[in-house]
Amino acid sequence: MTEQVGMSRLQYRVIALCIAINLLDGFDILAMAYTAPAIGEAWQLSPERLGILFSLGLAGMMAGSILLAPLADRFGRRPTILGSLAIAAFSMLAASQSTNLLQLGAARVATGLAIGAILPCINTMVAEYAAPTSRAFAVSLMQAGFAVGASAGGFLAVCLLAQFGWQSVFLAGSALTFILVPMVWFGMPESLAFLARKPERSEDHAALIARVGEVGDGARAQRAELDTGDAGWWRSQAEHRLPLILISGAFFVSLMAFYFLTSWVPKLLVDGGLAQGEAVTAGALLTSGGIIAAFGLGWLSLRRSIIPIVASVTALSAAFMLLFGQLPSEVAWVLPAAFLLGLATNATQIGLYAIVPSLFPAQIRAGATGIAIGIGRTGSVVGPWLAGTLLGTGWSAAGLFAVMAVPYLVGVFILLGLRDWQRH
Repeated sequence: MTEQVGMSRLQYRVIALCIAINLLDGFDILAMAYTAPAIGEAWQLSPERLGILFSLGLAGMMAGSILLAPLADRFGRRPTILGSLAIAAFSMLAASQSTNLLQLGAARVATGLAIGAILPCINTMVAEYAAPTSRAFAVSLMQAGFAVGASAGGFLAVCLLAQFGWQSVFLAGSALTFILVPMVWFGMPESLAFLARKPERSEDHAALIARVGEVGDGARAQRAELDTGDAGWWRSQAEHRLPLILISGAFFVSLMAFYFLTSWVPKLLVDGGLAQGEAVTAGALLTSGGIIAAFGLGWLSLRRSIIPIVASVTALSAAFMLLFGQLPSEVAWVLPAAFLLGLATNATQIGLYAIVPSLFPAQIRAGATGIAIGIGRTGSVVGPWLAGTLLGTGWSAAGLFAVMAVPYLVGVFILLGLRDWQRH
């Protein structure tokens, strides 16, 4: 067999499907932020209760990353993705029919569980199917899907909220997710690295290998080269403990600050005097910066080491966070500032996802990625909850933004430590 040069149509299709999945994940997880002002007004919710509602979905993501994503290394990426998409579709439908805080909270936990399981899987699929020289670029593009879905979802939410109420936002997310399920069923194959570790599926592996060109590490390897055991890799892969701890810490601090922004900015701007449509637009601009960030990071990753780049934009995130809290609540200031803040903070998030595949071998990549993101998701739960608690005790918006600049500063030092580990 003569190996194809570059990437095949199958590889591009897998990457495109992963981008589409992440696009809908962005819409689904941030639907709560876009509907929060309307739900808070309709149900007369205090800041503390809204903070809990934000954190429930993010807690689900944390649990999904830690508990469900490692199952993909045992049972396969494809069934994990399909099952999680189905859960997300049904839970978004349940959210649209909720009539009280308990029902909506339970639906958000289920959505979070599904998305928490999906993100490490699609990150791993892209890393395995992309050509090695383009891996960081492909992962960055995949992460742009989240930004596209979140920002487009914000603009869609503005229209839906005005015409049909907050329930329609969740209903739209459910419908779009249901549409994606058959597309993934018929269009996405199993992970190449997963099949390489299953002797009983050697024919499936060989058939897929014949259809691809250059692929990521582990995709062509035989079981003997990969099999260190499905369990106990923490003990058998001691050299990967430090990078796992460091990347988990980086995810923790960045997600803490990032989800404070995406959850609370629309509500804080409404409280500051902006109209609901203007505040939701600012929230959408926060995530739209991720589209440019993804392409920019992807382009730079082809030419330079990714870790110093991510450390630099993380420092910018801290500076922009502090500045945003000092701005007057006027559209002419808030909208461009929201875009710049989103550009920096999304670049940090996308950069961390692009770093992860280079830290772990193929046989533990989905599990290690899930654990790192899952531990990091603790920060995504803490951020919105902490903001709600501080608001309830009388803190100003400016004070909140100053506090949330600190995690990004910590993230800079963690990334510099990770760069030192990689050098040695």
